[in-house]
Amino acid sequence: MLYYTLKRLVGIFFNLLNILLGGNLPPFGSVCVIVEKEHQFLVVEQRNGRVVFPGGFIRWSEHPEQAVIREGKEETGLNLRPKRIIGHYSKRAKRIDRMSVITIVYQAEVISGELRKSIEGQPCWINEEDLLNKLPWHHRTIFQDYLRSHELQSEASIHECIIDG
Repeated sequence: MLYYTLKRLVGIFFNLLNILLGGNLPPFGSVCVIVEKEHQFLVVEQRNGRVVFPGGFIRWSEHPEQAVIREGKEETGLNLRPKRIIGHYSKRAKRIDRMSVITIVYQAEVISGELRKSIEGQPCWINEEDLLNKLPWHHRTIFQDYLRSHELQSEASIHECIIDG
């Protein structure tokens, strides 16, 4: 509860500062990570029941891939290895307690660790159908782009095998 209250207060403070500075502060950078293992996807079930992909804000002087590794460990207990960028997305804040964000979405793989609960919520694995029904609209768009890019990547691999074979 305290965590979410502080998060909202930071959003309010940042947006008020941005208003005072004439809207010249840039949006925050964040990462989001999609991990697929045996047709299951890694998500964090938050206390409010929402299901989201692991991720969060990029820290000062941190490379986005470092943020993927850090956020993955903090939110799930797993050590992740970023594999590729799926895309980037912007989300404009419409409320004073939220911040505008540019998010870089990565595909990653698990290299070690065990799932453990965090301040963000309970990490778990979920299948594609259930995931599509539970994701908020912003994450659903990201996931659908992941599925399309994964399908295109698979088609390219098949095409390479046919040419090489």
